[in-house]
Amino acid sequence: MLQIRPLNEDLQRRATEELNEVPTRIHEDLKALRSWIEQQPHLCANTDDQFLIAFLRGCKYSLEKVKKKIDSYYSLKSKFPASFNITDVANARFRHIFRLGLFLPLPNPLHDNGPRIFYIHGSLPEMYSVEDAMTVKCVLQDIFMLEDDYAIINGLIAIIDLKAFNLSAKQVAERVSTRSGLLLKLSEAADDV
Repeated sequence: MLQIRPLNEDLQRRATEELNEVPTRIHEDLKALRSWIEQQPHLCANTDDQFLIAFLRGCKYSLEKVKKKIDSYYSLKSKFPASFNITDVANARFRHIFRLGLFLPLPNPLHDNGPRIFYIHGSLPEMYSVEDAMTVKCVLQDIFMLEDDYAIINGLIAIIDLKAFNLSAKQVAERVSTRSGLLLKLSEAADDV
């Protein structure tokens, strides 16, 4: 039996019409994807139904695109474990950055059944690095992927409040350049995902 949250009627219609989901074929699609994952010696991937269906929906059920996306997803996790493999969300530093509210998903999707809206503001205290903030963003992104059907089916809209961004361009350049180029590497690698 499939372990997938049922979609409301509108989301199911969109998944079928826009993402090429065929509800009667989901079991076979998941089985084919699991079979491919098991044949990849370099992957130690989550094979839960809900996790895999997020990738299938995100790639409009193109198995080849899903394979590339899963491979890229786990490559990022391997390449940047400090940002992508957070397991201790009770860590005081993580919790403080989270509570700053730099990344806030709004409670209702656009028009109550559209894309998830994600509000981003840049008031990051000097004591934290941009990489610290990105860690929180990565955790939230994984939560969306596992828990938010609106984000999976309809996508995300990011509203970035630059007025709240408390760093000058020079300060941003200094803070980013003093790191090991992680943000540049991260953004280049994320283009593949």
